[in-house]
Amino acid sequence: MLPIYAKRLKEARVKANNMTQLQVMHSTGINNKTLSGYETGKNQPDYDTLKVLCDLYGVTSDWVLGHTNNPNSVLKEAERALVKAIELGDDSFLDAEFTINGRELTRADKEKLQSMARLLLQQDR
Repeated sequence: MLPIYAKRLKEARVKANNMTQLQVMHSTGINNKTLSGYETGKNQPDYDTLKVLCDLYGVTSDWVLGHTNNPNSVLKEAERALVKAIELGDDSFLDAEFTINGRELTRADKEKLQSMARLLLQQDR
């Protein structure tokens, strides 16, 4: 069975001005044989490649990966405000409601995420 990312990458390419794999190669520098591997499910694109393809095709990576059925997901105004308001340094993150796979995160879950994010961000310095 073909992975969802493979089907959706091909679908997005065809819907994006009916682009050929060669046109994608000329636009992005991604070899057409590599792209073919992604579209047949033989290979998986890395994050940077996925981002380049999604930007070119005008779709979201969430859609390509099967996290949503809307290829052009747009955040609602309330969601956009929440994203702007998230601050890992205070309790606004802990007080906000978040769900993962339909399960609401507990305060303890959010505290763990906050701690992990702080550690990851400190490692980059």
